Amino acid sequence: MNDIIRLLWIKIIGTLLGAALPMLLVPYSLYLWLGFPEQESMIFLRLYGLSTLALLVGYYGGIELARLGQFPLGALRMGLVSNAGQGLAIVTAGVAGVYNDWGFLAQAMMWALGLFILGIAAFITRSLRGGRPVR
Repeated sequence: MNDIIRLLWIKIIGTLLGAALPMLLVPYSLYLWLGFPEQESMIFLRLYGLSTLALLVGYYGGIELARLGQFPLGALRMGLVSNAGQGLAIVTAGVAGVYNDWGFLAQAMMWALGLFILGIAAFITRSLRGGRPVR
């Protein structure tokens, strides 16, 4: 269970610092400086930040279950859908050239994010095999 608890903490801290808080708090001017394309409104980024916070609450519930010796199946399934779906969407968009006109930093951030969360999805998949953590 320690591997799963570590994974969930990595996911919570990484997502909080790398996605939720920036989506909620970073000013529009910084997004432009990083090379992201202009947006008419920040509302969808702000809503994404809020929905990401909700996922983090679910991940923490998984930590609580694992600490009690229970396998956090629901939290891991939620994480698999979230990470695999987002990772595939980000990488597929990159392969399709969606980021080609973006600034270098924005492109690098998207590729790094996509590959990182696909890695998380791979670890979750391994952990879900047989309903037990990987050692």
